[in-house]
Amino acid sequence: MGMVGENSAIRFDDVMIDLTVLRDRGSGYIRDLALPTLSRAVTVLDLTDGEAEERPAAISSLLREAADRLGGGVWQEAAEYSLGLVRGTQRWPKTARRAAAANLFDRKPDTYRKSQELEVLRQMADAVLELCHEARLRRSRIDMENQRHPADSRLAVQWVERFEAYNRLWTPAYALAANLEAALDTYLEEPAPHPPWDPNSISPYVPEKQARHYARAALYNLVEFQLGVKRFRSKHGGLWLMSDSETETKVSDAVYRIEWHNNLTSEDESWLRRNLADSRHEEFEHFWRVILSFPDGVRIHDKWQDLVRDGVGLTTDSEKEHSQVWLTIRACNDYMQWVDADWLKIADWYRPGSTPERGISAGELYNKLLGARSS
Repeated sequence: MGMVGENSAIRFDDVMIDLTVLRDRGSGYIRDLALPTLSRAVTVLDLTDGEAEERPAAISSLLREAADRLGGGVWQEAAEYSLGLVRGTQRWPKTARRAAAANLFDRKPDTYRKSQELEVLRQMADAVLELCHEARLRRSRIDMENQRHPADSRLAVQWVERFEAYNRLWTPAYALAANLEAALDTYLEEPAPHPPWDPNSISPYVPEKQARHYARAALYNLVEFQLGVKRFRSKHGGLWLMSDSETETKVSDAVYRIEWHNNLTSEDESWLRRNLADSRHEEFEHFWRVILSFPDGVRIHDKWQDLVRDGVGLTTDSEKEHSQVWLTIRACNDYMQWVDADWLKIADWYRPGSTPERGISAGELYNKLLGARSS
């Protein structure tokens, strides 16, 4: 592993020099470039054992991790184009990469060069320094916990980090399925003088209004999931590393199905992802305030609501097999099940022989709330 001294020797200005060289040549030429500061950084991050043959791949991994810190919006995409990290652009000339990055900001290449390009490189340099700082903290933690890991510490931490990425997708997948189920159930409820969970309310309960709220939340969760997948592909190349190839295929298939079973076009999904990445803290409220302020956003929202409404009242497996909503719910549950099960296979050093208890579902929590209110 790299020494702390190496970490402290890495300075912002030196990182900027290497990034500028890469901007001029492209990531496809890393093997031919000196890049002394980035070479030290990959050692600090334990991305290489110091072998010269590993250096290009290690620096590429570092750059992808740094780009991932930019948040998945136009700034990340601009960084990836500027440095040639987008697949197929590694050996593009600087002018072509600059034009692609400029297009993201609706700018001419020369305008982009004089304005956003420097800021893109500065953000990347800050991200590299941030990764180095975190590596130093992680190394201290590993040193303290080495005795607790029967597995090699470096390998164990890499597996944990990969499953952290899987679980960043697990959360919106869970919320997507839960909100879709809540919407479908709520559509079947009867109007009432007050909401079921608040008998003291003077506001009438309109199930359709509440169901549409759940459906809107589900669309937010879908966009969260898709943005997370995009970041995963950027950082890890879309490579699913599980305990065996069969599970890798199952997880990859579940992700594909979650993104597939809807009535949105690729342009719709791209527009939604871009707006979520650029919204304030990627929060639900700000995202929807922005989305519904555009005609395209209203159109997409209404189209999604129609899709959810079409799944109401389906009870048999054969009916659900032809419902995009129910197929999305199934895909979400499959993803969560296989990721959870595989974590226990890989991390047997963490909880040997353990079997996870099934967590409480959103529906169970809701029924528990209603029971408490009625007692």
